[in-house]
Amino acid sequence: MIKNTLIGTISFFLLTSAWTASAEQRALLVGVGEYADPVNNLPAIDLDIDRMWDTLIVMGFKESQIHTLLDEQATSSRVKSEIGGWLTKGVQSTDRVIFYFSGHGANIPDVDGDEPDGVDEVLVTHDVQQASVKGEKTLIGVVRDDELFGLFTAIPSQNVLTIIDSCHSGTSTRSFNLETRSLVSDEVFAKSFLYEGMPDVNSSLFDRSASDSDELNFVSISAAGDTEKAIGTSKGGMFTIGLSTAITEAARAGNNITIQELRDKAASYIEARLDKNRVHHPQVTGNTALADGALSIVPLAAGNGPNRKKLVSMIQGQGKEFGLQSSQTTYVVDDLVKLQMVVPTNGYLNVVTVDAADNATVLFPNQYHLNNAVEAGAFTVPTEKMTFDLPASEPLGPTLVAAFVTQDPINFYDQTLDERDVNGNINVDFASLSHTATRALRVAPKKKEMYAAQLELIVIAKP
Repeated sequence: MIKNTLIGTISFFLLTSAWTASAEQRALLVGVGEYADPVNNLPAIDLDIDRMWDTLIVMGFKESQIHTLLDEQATSSRVKSEIGGWLTKGVQSTDRVIFYFSGHGANIPDVDGDEPDGVDEVLVTHDVQQASVKGEKTLIGVVRDDELFGLFTAIPSQNVLTIIDSCHSGTSTRSFNLETRSLVSDEVFAKSFLYEGMPDVNSSLFDRSASDSDELNFVSISAAGDTEKAIGTSKGGMFTIGLSTAITEAARAGNNITIQELRDKAASYIEARLDKNRVHHPQVTGNTALADGALSIVPLAAGNGPNRKKLVSMIQGQGKEFGLQSSQTTYVVDDLVKLQMVVPTNGYLNVVTVDAADNATVLFPNQYHLNNAVEAGAFTVPTEKMTFDLPASEPLGPTLVAAFVTQDPINFYDQTLDERDVNGNINVDFASLSHTATRALRVAPKKKEMYAAQLELIVIAKP
């Protein structure tokens, strides 16, 4: 019989010891997947924002401390206004501030004469347009690197972290396929904006000669080198996924990690999953002391993580309730769990567990039962014919079981980010819940009815 192995404890980190939960904190998440001209659109930017939102909540940010600009909200003027207002006004020197961007990057001619290479690197916002300035082809509706530098250095905080998932070099390739273990035949995109007459780039978003200094109040980690293309996929940006994965792994091991080490681990994640000619290398610039300083772990409170909150919100806000129960509510580690339910309609069943450390694992479907189509009526997981068990597993404490029945063919196991073989088959018994799956749940009720149920269990140690 196969035993379910739940993923390890998740915690996240604060930047430097001064970044305590009691300090005021501000975050701005900017994502542009839909542009005024749809030909420039990028996939799954909303998933990047979703990942970063979850990360901030786990790091101790309150929802009221996070502002998000997505797609048409993310114009060049609005982004600059939010940095200069929300991230700046009322902020003290010890407060922590985070700015995140996911979207296209590009180069434009430097008309101010302040760049040694004659090129400004820019974040491409929703309202981008091609234009001609002083006889040179350029872009408007973007945020230039020197504008960002001025805005960030004007923030009173001495603990500013900027995370940029874009690139600043051009490519003539709009989309292409990869053949790798984790992204088999998945269409991917270069997160760079190409236009006729775009100049070559020879520097990073923040020029290293000017920005690597302990005098600065910020450290920046970006997705790609000067002439590289950051990769976006249907499951999100490779850099953003790699970054969150690196943080999670460090937390599971109980290790501290610096921004420099985080860069290296994100780079390793990307290198292991992309074709050699598509690999891009994350870069760190800014305050070297912040980059080299240790990050401290912030433990999750039981039952207070983003995975639990997200699933409960979906159950209560979108799903019609159906019956779900187990033979008992308290389980000793290694006790076998059986779930009984009354499926309300023919459809597709997904069952997820969220443990006391907010690890979310897909129990059904799984490697041993891939087909999650069900008929209305009584149903048990696992049945006597299924070749797997569900033993109660550590960590100890409250565990949420959430079940969803949709009329749309949604399969959480198929949508996992876990490792795949050369044929695209997932190489894990029980997959971790992906943001792609939760996005599918958010979309499903817009088309057809969704049914949902939840069950609270407690896992205790053996006597």
